[in-house]
Amino acid sequence: MIIFSAEIRVTSIRSVGKFGGVIFAGVDKSNKFFVVVGDNKIMPVPAHVGIGQRWAIKGTLSRWRNQNQISATAASLIRPSGDNIIDWISKSKECPGVGAVKARKLYDRFGLMLIDHIQAKRFDLLTEVLSRQSAEALCRALEQCNYSCTLLWLDQLGIDRTIGVRITEFYQEKAQEKIEGNPYRLISFGESWAKVDQFARYHFAIRLNDARRLDAAVEEVLYGALRDGHTALPFGLVKTRLGSLLRSHDLACEALATAILSSQYRRVFDMFQPAGAYLIEKYIAEKLKALAKSDEARSYQPKVERATDLILTKWEGAYSIILTAEQREAVNVSAASNLSLILGGAGTGKTTVLKALYATLQQQYEGIRIHQIALAGRAAQRMSEATGLLSMTIASFLLKIDNSELGEKSVVVIDEMSMVDVITMYRLLLKLPVGTKLVLVGDPAQLAPIGPGLVLHVLADHPSIRQTKLNVVKRQDAESGIPAVAAMIRLQNVPKLKSYVGPGAGVFFYPCKNSEVESDSVRIYYELGGQSDDTNIRILSLTNRGHSGVRNLNKIIQGRRVDAATPVRVYDPISGRRHAYTSDGIALSVGDLVMYTENDYIVGLRNGALGRIVEGVDPLDPNMTCCVCEFDGVIYRLNSQQCCCLRHAYAITVHKSQGSQFKRVVIPLRKSRLVDQSVIYTAITRGIEQIVLVGEWDTFCSAVRLPSSSARRQINFGSFLNANFPRDGI
Repeated sequence: MIIFSAEIRVTSIRSVGKFGGVIFAGVDKSNKFFVVVGDNKIMPVPAHVGIGQRWAIKGTLSRWRNQNQISATAASLIRPSGDNIIDWISKSKECPGVGAVKARKLYDRFGLMLIDHIQAKRFDLLTEVLSRQSAEALCRALEQCNYSCTLLWLDQLGIDRTIGVRITEFYQEKAQEKIEGNPYRLISFGESWAKVDQFARYHFAIRLNDARRLDAAVEEVLYGALRDGHTALPFGLVKTRLGSLLRSHDLACEALATAILSSQYRRVFDMFQPAGAYLIEKYIAEKLKALAKSDEARSYQPKVERATDLILTKWEGAYSIILTAEQREAVNVSAASNLSLILGGAGTGKTTVLKALYATLQQQYEGIRIHQIALAGRAAQRMSEATGLLSMTIASFLLKIDNSELGEKSVVVIDEMSMVDVITMYRLLLKLPVGTKLVLVGDPAQLAPIGPGLVLHVLADHPSIRQTKLNVVKRQDAESGIPAVAAMIRLQNVPKLKSYVGPGAGVFFYPCKNSEVESDSVRIYYELGGQSDDTNIRILSLTNRGHSGVRNLNKIIQGRRVDAATPVRVYDPISGRRHAYTSDGIALSVGDLVMYTENDYIVGLRNGALGRIVEGVDPLDPNMTCCVCEFDGVIYRLNSQQCCCLRHAYAITVHKSQGSQFKRVVIPLRKSRLVDQSVIYTAITRGIEQIVLVGEWDTFCSAVRLPSSSARRQINFGSFLNANFPRDGI
């Protein structure tokens, strides 16, 4: 065997491996014929190999069936350039209608600038030679070639495919240049520090004290904390984590000294944080203080001079409702304040307070506009159903509501406020002019937001924020009813629970060993009537992965019905029509309960929307409908790309369930550092009729007694809020 290198132009594809790898035939520059064998490590995506492409191949040369065969040890796709652009255009199947004659005309007309014109999509120039359709096809072909080159390079370096896709989409044709310039950029796209650090040091020979490495270490510590919900970290903890990451106290001090001088970070007292998080928290605090200080008496013109209590008394009579003293106080406080909080647990009558508040405001103020919003689509829908007024998600509000509709004579009410992180709150407050009445409704005992920081949890109990706490449970059917049990857990008291024997009403416990939690949870799910067309029964898991995690539970339930179900098919630009799978590798079928996992303003679906696949359609191209889904009673037609945003939702995480409610809920409990009082409380308050907890009783008791995870979040928002806050009341 001979070690051999050559530049091969692909003339045919001989074989494609099921799990990667490809055999193709081609000719070198002297028109000598070769067969190239690339395994799944050298060529992991066979679809990236196409007729007309040029590949730089290195490997061992041998004779096989009277043909020259190269067993590739290295392979890279050569981007079209120079004179070979003519050959690439005329031979590429991606450029229909552009043969050798037109390719030569293009090169004669533009010379070496042709690649730049194609890359920049200068159709005004390209259409001097080609039709518009052919010019567009040519631009797409080069884009795909560049994309394939970069993905192949990243694949061969061992970078995860999903991360490679993000990098190429972000940097486009400059992706390889950017990563070669600073491989630590990979961290920003989700690759782990350990993998990137090893890759950078050994592949690119980056030194331990290289400025790029030290800067990336600070970023990893602070942005890693941000991913865990912290907007800041104590200075000493940053130094400790840097020392652990860099395995050197001296390097940690050097990295931190550089970071202190950088505009990317801020030190506030003993806290250190990214500049973005600093500016966001500071702005939220200043804007809320401005809203609180604004004089609402001058902002609104009373329609009728009536006392709020008189209005409420007439409202109670009209609707046969008797408000508690707490509920009356909540209406009075929010009606008289530009910034107020209505706090309370499950069943304490927050919705009743809102209806009474709206009736009061509409009688007191001429032409008042009420905007009801919530983070999750299902929470917004429930809010609308409960109050009878239009409600929308925060994302829709930011997109659809014009600033002219806000300010004087406008009220913005945010429900399920515990779910709102600082980034969402920042975007929302940017839109609100001072003079807008802002009412925040929620329960600080629930889980901290999925995103970074805390808002409601900090505002609750703040002495200068007008707020009312509702403690009296109004919705209670029995001693062990869901609201009563939730109220005890909210106070970190372990309640007495019924033993599970089957469908019923209330909160039940089914004891079992840790190893049996998963199988018993699935069995109980079916006993309660769980099936694909029933969206009112869910398993709420504490984790995504692992035993009794969402992934395993969905895989088990989907596996029981997949043989009898009609599969959903998608169209992949690379591999053509194929069965649809989630990113967890679970097949999608007609009838599946699903969740949409992206914010898609074109389709009109938000991350976390719950629905069901009602029909499958075989697509002939990526833009055609491949499945029809129903989300909250609305039909959506999804194409192949949108279908990739679906995940199974027989089981969902407790975090994802916030803002939703279900008739019956199964909660698998396993020993985990993630299990605390707020997780249990949030899960239980998602149920309407029946809750079944499955696991060991000691695990449940320990979790109820363990303080909420929100108390462990490191933030600076409270410090900014306290700075120069008016103490003379609002």
